[in-house]
Amino acid sequence: MPALAQPELVRLVDALCASGRSAEAHHRVSLLLLSSAPSRIDARDADALLRRLLRARTPLLTLRLLQVAAAALVPSLPNYNRLLALLCRADPPPPPPLPVLLAHRLLLRMRVPPSAASYAALLDGYARVPDPRAARKLLDEMPGRGLAPSSLVRSFLVKALLRSREVDAAMDLVDNHLWPRMADADGRRLQEDQEVTNAAFANLVQCLCAEGFFHVVFRIAEDMPQRRCRVADEFAYAQMIDSLCRAGQHHGASRIVYIMRKMGLCPSSVSYNCIVHGLCTSLKPGGRLRAYQLVMEGTRFGYRPREVTFKVLVDELCRENELRKAKDVLMLMLQPQRGHDNGGEADQQSRTRIYNIFLGALRAVDNPSEQLDVLMSMLQGGCRPDVITMNTVIHGFCKAGRTQEASRILDDMLNGKFCSPDVVTFTTLISGYLDAGEHSEALDVLRTLMPRRRCSPNVVTYNCVLKGLFALGLVDTAVQVLEEMDANNVVADSVTHTVVIKGLCDAGQLEKAKAFWDTVVWPSGIHDDYVYGAIFRGLCKHGKLEQACDFLYELVDCGVAPSIICYNILVDTACKQGLKKLAYRLVKEMKRNGLVPDAVTWRILGKLHHCGKEEQEERHHLPHFDMDQSSADDRIESLLTTENKMPLSPSLKKMHEVNENNTKSKIKEEVRVEGEVWYPTEMTEEPPDTTDPDKEEDGYLMDNSRSGITMDKGGITQEDGLTKPYKQHLIREPLSTVAKKIFGLL
Repeated sequence: MPALAQPELVRLVDALCASGRSAEAHHRVSLLLLSSAPSRIDARDADALLRRLLRARTPLLTLRLLQVAAAALVPSLPNYNRLLALLCRADPPPPPPLPVLLAHRLLLRMRVPPSAASYAALLDGYARVPDPRAARKLLDEMPGRGLAPSSLVRSFLVKALLRSREVDAAMDLVDNHLWPRMADADGRRLQEDQEVTNAAFANLVQCLCAEGFFHVVFRIAEDMPQRRCRVADEFAYAQMIDSLCRAGQHHGASRIVYIMRKMGLCPSSVSYNCIVHGLCTSLKPGGRLRAYQLVMEGTRFGYRPREVTFKVLVDELCRENELRKAKDVLMLMLQPQRGHDNGGEADQQSRTRIYNIFLGALRAVDNPSEQLDVLMSMLQGGCRPDVITMNTVIHGFCKAGRTQEASRILDDMLNGKFCSPDVVTFTTLISGYLDAGEHSEALDVLRTLMPRRRCSPNVVTYNCVLKGLFALGLVDTAVQVLEEMDANNVVADSVTHTVVIKGLCDAGQLEKAKAFWDTVVWPSGIHDDYVYGAIFRGLCKHGKLEQACDFLYELVDCGVAPSIICYNILVDTACKQGLKKLAYRLVKEMKRNGLVPDAVTWRILGKLHHCGKEEQEERHHLPHFDMDQSSADDRIESLLTTENKMPLSPSLKKMHEVNENNTKSKIKEEVRVEGEVWYPTEMTEEPPDTTDPDKEEDGYLMDNSRSGITMDKGGITQEDGLTKPYKQHLIREPLSTVAKKIFGLL
């Protein structure tokens, strides 16, 4: 290849790998290596291309390239080590054994002598599998290659033992054999490179935390056995804090801080901020108060939280109604810093930004008076509020329904007491008016005040107006605003279309919603799952399930792929209407379109079967009365005395003539003998088989609930044309019911 074309090829490979087309990049490089003469591309250029390919993190493709172009490509030792590490660190962990075995075979076939880093990469792979036996065998092979096992290499064996839960062997290796004890011919001790030792300690601590051996980490923090290997205490504690925070043990990391303070050491601001931020975002109880305590204690050694940590902390404290503590943190953040230009423009902007963060956190308190107090203290402290400050305060009053106070603040902004309002200010006030039901004031701001201030409303403003008008039932006014939006050349987005369709459907104007879809939404091409969901909900709400299904099929035919939320809306409606077959047909259609039913889908179907079973039990359950023999006899006698009071059919007269000479005792005996008819306690239909969705009948899923009721011990039923014994528990029918059947009175 010409030398001038080499940079272009490198850029091409980088672009293909960055765009996810690693396979094409490997294919082009393989064609180059196989078709070019060896003199046209040297080993250095080929190794540079290999380094670019390794950045794509597709080690199997790179390994295949090495096998195909073995004659023209001889990787360097760093590239070999990179490939070994990629093979052993497959995502997600743990990797399958095959890449690790391929990495081991590559190590044995390397055309350059392997280094300790090569063995460390392979040992890391066996530790991830885990396979401590193979790791120990590989460790024993290193002296035969002229390589002395370092503490970093031994730490991977500890990792393998811990992951395989061989805790005793791992602890023995840590205590007695981890740090190397080598001696030269004169008996003097040889120390390995300090960077390797530090890396070994960091790997050990990270492995212990990842596997849950936190007590061992705390024991190391108190005993500090790594001091004999000259690992710095600050570095060791920083690694412990980092590893504990990565494992989600921020409370344990704060314990390391106390151990450091007891030894006269101070944590770095990065480590301390990591603990505080993690406690703020932790789901464990007491994390926010613990973070506040650490922030206050950190002032002793000059700690000041970062702004992102300050935001998370005050948000959580205000959400827990800890206003006093949140204000303490605010005062801490407003204190002047050493080495900064206090009073300058940058400092003023920083103070305003801190106030804005705190005002935003006060939204959770739902008390705009607190925000107003902060604004007053801000003015008293000589800090200039910006438009974000004023918008936050106006939003707080509007959220509380106090639109008059919000309007007065806007008037002060218009009169020049504060900064000029922007479109967000007007939009916030309009939304507050509509939430309070004051639509005329909101329209006055939109149509009069904003044009007067030369502030053009954007799509967010119109969306708020449309949503509020539809919520108040002012459909005609909302349509007029929509026309004004189009006249002002404001392009509607999917939120606009969703709001309009939902508002029309809620108002019962389905025809207008359909016309809006046909004439505006679909031609614009601006529609998403929220728009589809609004249409599906509107149709299902008005009992138009069949039309909703037709609309779904039309979307699929047009190449649109609705999300699973749209399918769940239809499945839920079908289940509420008791349409089992349609519900399962929708599930099958969902699977056919490449979607997998989620937890909501299965919950809906589960409720369908549960409710259906309860209804069937209530419908088929037979009444059972506890009657003794005397009450049964009285009931039969009362039935016999009705002969002269009510006309009898010929069949009943004949039965009466046959039995008129029999005594009552004989009748009772006959009732007892012939009346022993057995019935099941509950007769429920079998739910359809959801595990085999391929069975259909007339476009629907097969429903196995057509099988009849079966009985046992004197009763049989027809199931699919066959008679089968019934296996449910049976009870006898009450004697009163038997007597009625005998005398034909039912």
